[in-house]
Amino acid sequence: MRASIPNLDGSSRVYAVFGDPIHQVQTPRLINPIFAAANVNIYAVPFLITAERFPAVWDIFSAIPNLCGISTTIPHKVAAAKRCSTLTPTAKAVGAVNCVQRGEDGQMHGALFDGVGFVNGLGKAKSRLRGARVLIVGAGGAGRTIAFALAEEGAARIDLMDLSAEAVAFTAAMVNTFRGEKCAVAVDGSAGWDYDIVVNASPIGVKGDSKFPMPASAIRPDMLIADIASLSGETALLRAAKAAGATVSDGNDMLLAQIRLMAGFAAGLPAGTAL
Repeated sequence: MRASIPNLDGSSRVYAVFGDPIHQVQTPRLINPIFAAANVNIYAVPFLITAERFPAVWDIFSAIPNLCGISTTIPHKVAAAKRCSTLTPTAKAVGAVNCVQRGEDGQMHGALFDGVGFVNGLGKAKSRLRGARVLIVGAGGAGRTIAFALAEEGAARIDLMDLSAEAVAFTAAMVNTFRGEKCAVAVDGSAGWDYDIVVNASPIGVKGDSKFPMPASAIRPDMLIADIASLSGETALLRAAKAAGATVSDGNDMLLAQIRLMAGFAAGLPAGTAL
């Protein structure tokens, strides 16, 4: 990235990365070399944008002609989807986006690659998904996406936790409608922690001082523990999972598995086309 900065010129386009927090974001570090290798004059830049400021900032950035798009991370994936002119089928079903392409006419087109990223990022552990009992903590944009992807992969049960009852209700209804059966429900931990797969799709571990609701003592060696909040450092959940001998996956696994799809969409290619 440092070597390519001198090539920044008046024809360069910006791919903005919006999030709060933003310190943990890895998208610029991973996607800028892809742009450079493809000889695409695009530079990804992170921006700390609070939820309160998001609407105003979106309006400003979407009006900038040399903005090629926006990457959204916590907590903006749902809000961004509501402001896009068009959505890919998956983004429409889930109601969230993590990659937005700005057309030459200024229209904003949203896509969602988190689901394919999460599943493919598991590697060999992907085989554990069918028939699994899953807990997802966080029913925002990322949690919704992962729930939908796991439903597609045949998870038997998807339990949901979130401070927002509305977010949980939306995610459960989305999954149950897709599956044609009641397999996703809201839980509070009172029934215990008997799961095959546990996913942290919330900011717990990187923002604030909230603790993950499942106690470390409940982690078993046969579990798969995924923490997509873990990007620039190991979270307490992943440390506990590794100490217990569980299989782990972090946010980098999910990001690496989708980064070329994000790069292609940012560069103006159809959704699902890698750069």
